[in-house]
Amino acid sequence: MVAAAPGYGKTEMVRRRSRQARWCAGEAAADFIRTRRWAPQVVLDEPAVGEDELRDWLRRTPCDQVTLITRRPFEWEHAEQIGPAELALPEAAVVPEVYRETRGWPALAQRWPDHETYVLATVLPTLSAKARHLVTTFARLGPVRRALCVELGVDPAAIVELARLGVLVDGRLVPAVAEAVQPAGVNYQAAAHWYAHNGHPAAAARLHDRLGQHRSLAVLLQERGGEILRAEPRIFSKHPLLKERARALAAEHVERANELFTRARYQEALKHADLAVQLSADREARELRGKLDEFIWPER
Repeated sequence: MVAAAPGYGKTEMVRRRSRQARWCAGEAAADFIRTRRWAPQVVLDEPAVGEDELRDWLRRTPCDQVTLITRRPFEWEHAEQIGPAELALPEAAVVPEVYRETRGWPALAQRWPDHETYVLATVLPTLSAKARHLVTTFARLGPVRRALCVELGVDPAAIVELARLGVLVDGRLVPAVAEAVQPAGVNYQAAAHWYAHNGHPAAAARLHDRLGQHRSLAVLLQERGGEILRAEPRIFSKHPLLKERARALAAEHVERANELFTRARYQEALKHADLAVQLSADREARELRGKLDEFIWPER
């Protein structure tokens, strides 16, 4: 079972693994199922049948090996499950900014930064209505949590669909997707209050800033500035209340990056150097990141 949103490389991966299989897509896959045909190995690429019909065929099929490629989550207890975690590009293969925005989603990384049309024309139409509603609701918010979904009138069942397809990774929308969509009308005040009281001060601070609630933002920055800097270094490192903390934290990251570099742990060093630049783009941090960039990607 190979399930992920468009552009994760499902078809390419299956073609590499199933060179001898009979390949049926769409209506041809539906015809293969309905006429009870047989092949030792068969690939069903987005078969044009309902879930119940597909389940019934899977229970009865004489085929030795069936590979299902799908853009919709499909539960089948007897299948090996391959999803976005296995299909995404490894972090080491993508420059930090692109990986941060795409989480290794191949089609988005390859199109970066001209990915918006692909998201709107190819990714969103394949999602269920409830999943699209979640995406447009949380597009300018923060972590997606069941309790907040309920408060904002979003069906929390969409969390499972989006996570299995790779649109939601580690409880957050892939940034490249979130930034491409037009957000729905949202009660940002209610969301900010929920985040502030449920362990997500950075998300709350971002919404207070968006709403122009400077007093509430200042209180959060003073009380929980360290947490907020670690979660949102690019956004809040320039805020007057956090500048000194940001410089101190950047210095820690530079020190750690230099230490890792001397131990030949270059990818880890690059992460710390990148964070240092986000926190305080001073010369030492920029030069260190530039050195690591050239070392890891000399032909970039």
